[in-house]
Amino acid sequence: MPMNRIHPSSGKLFHELLIRCLAEQHQPTEDEIELVAGKIWQDSHGSLTGQPWPDVARGSDAHRQMIEAAMMALGTHERSAIPLQ
Repeated sequence: MPMNRIHPSSGKLFHELLIRCLAEQHQPTEDEIELVAGKIWQDSHGSLTGQPWPDVARGSDAHRQMIEAAMMALGTHERSAIPLQ
């Protein structure tokens, strides 16, 4: 399954992406960062509020926080490469 088709709640594939980025120094794509942000959202806020990640407004504080958390989780700090809006 291509990385850009990983469902954010599929644990095994999610962890494979983390390993690929951290151990193999893979620079994550925007789609991969979005997937990880969605997983973080679902595990933290989404399961409590019932709001799915696609419904979080792009550019909102919540969206930016999840994107930044995903970038940190994946070991990338190149904010200029990834739009936060």
